[in-house]
Amino acid sequence: MITVDGALKDLEAIEKEAGDAGSKAVVRALKVLVKFLSTIRSNQLLTDEEKMIIRKAKEARKEKEVK
Repeated sequence: MITVDGALKDLEAIEKEAGDAGSKAVVRALKVLVKFLSTIRSNQLLTDEEKMIIRKAKEARKEKEVK
């Protein structure tokens, strides 16, 4: 099974071996994509109760910022 940490480690190794700036930019973009997909998957695994807790915390932070 491929893990996020494993994929990011592999991408870091590839980035070190990349010769030009274009190749490094592509690898950095792939790292962002891996993190994005990981976040999406994590959110899918949340229960309704956890989503409600997160929503309430988000609203509380917004209220704090307004004050």
